[in-house]
Amino acid sequence: MILKDNSKYSSTSNNIEEFLKLQNIANRKISELLDEHGNNVFIYPHSLFECEDDNGKHNLFSMQTTWSGEACKKAILETGNIAGFISINDLSLAIHSRFSQDDNEDFFLHYMLEKELGVNIVNLQHSISDGATFDFLIYLFPKFLNEALAQGLYKEYRKKEYNDSNLKGVIDMNRHVRLNMPFHGKIAYSTREFSYDNHVTELIRHTIEYISKTKLGKAILEKDAEMRSSVSIIVAATPKYSYRERERIINNNRRIVNHPYYSRYRALQKLCLRILRHERIKYGEKEDKIHGILFDVSYLWEEYLATILVKQGFLHPNNKKGIGRIYLAKGRKFQRYPDYYRKNDGVIIDAKYKRAIDTRDDINQIITYLYRLKGKCGIFVQPTNYAFEENHYELLGYGGENSAQVHIFKYPIPQVINSYKDFNKEIKRSELLLKDRVKH
Repeated sequence: MILKDNSKYSSTSNNIEEFLKLQNIANRKISELLDEHGNNVFIYPHSLFECEDDNGKHNLFSMQTTWSGEACKKAILETGNIAGFISINDLSLAIHSRFSQDDNEDFFLHYMLEKELGVNIVNLQHSISDGATFDFLIYLFPKFLNEALAQGLYKEYRKKEYNDSNLKGVIDMNRHVRLNMPFHGKIAYSTREFSYDNHVTELIRHTIEYISKTKLGKAILEKDAEMRSSVSIIVAATPKYSYRERERIINNNRRIVNHPYYSRYRALQKLCLRILRHERIKYGEKEDKIHGILFDVSYLWEEYLATILVKQGFLHPNNKKGIGRIYLAKGRKFQRYPDYYRKNDGVIIDAKYKRAIDTRDDINQIITYLYRLKGKCGIFVQPTNYAFEENHYELLGYGGENSAQVHIFKYPIPQVINSYKDFNKEIKRSELLLKDRVKH
């Protein structure tokens, strides 16, 4: 079954049974579908359920049914800002972006992933095949590894045994008697020392070795200087690596990292386990267990626009990392995260993936940002499958001589495209239009 995001569907007499098969995952919060609940669902970004906008509290999709006795007469299904694919028992569901042209190609989603992950995605098909799933997991690996290493190389205490004359730990009497009698100047002892060669770094090393054996994985690991440096750091930290130890290392990582200082390793650890197990995203051994990969498309839209706007001088606060927050009151009260703003000319931009601007909440939000940052121009940027359109509204009672404005830019997503290469070419035109509108 194939759906699109932010869309509504009504059942027919021919497909109502297919709709009813979705009841196990309909009207369920996204946070309930995570691995922690016994399912096998990977969500990108990995902190989706902790986002400021509370996506984790939203349903994957909603469904209302009308019954007559024991017979269902009608089902209405409505999707939100989540794309990807998910399966339960014998049913597989793919949710494309609403800008996909047909059931096989989703150029827009692929393009945003390419920009967000910094990789050249050319072969990833938005299907529910095992090969496509495995490719996507490999595409995620560089970003997750680099983000984890930005927190420092993972280290933990490990017990080490010595037998020398430099006593600096607890004497191991049994081992001392066995090794050093008669006494000849050495003492057997053990210590607890920080070690970079541990079960987590070994897991990462095994993942690197595993994906390096594939053509795609090798290209990913060598994609740029940062990635090559990250790989070198892990290799240097794991001198005890042995291919024969892979199963033991996987079993040792059943307990997920829960250290606040190494929070990014939690997602990386899960990803490595998924890659090494090469788990199928389809019906598994246990009934009613949910499998899948999901993307927050609104997050991808925001991060894609950031690749354009940051180069135009805009700051891009990040609520997931706690970077760039502003406060509305003294005492660091009422924190907020504008999507983008530029200090020198007071331009504030809000990325909106949804179909329509809320004339109350969205407008109130951007006016709040304008007031707090002394801005003069607030801009909403929305994707559209039509031509570029711009509407602007003069704000009353705000700005020098009441000169502040709110603009709505409709950002065209190419349609009727024959290839991903053509899509790349056409969307560059939209990027130029946006750059022209926000230039200094």
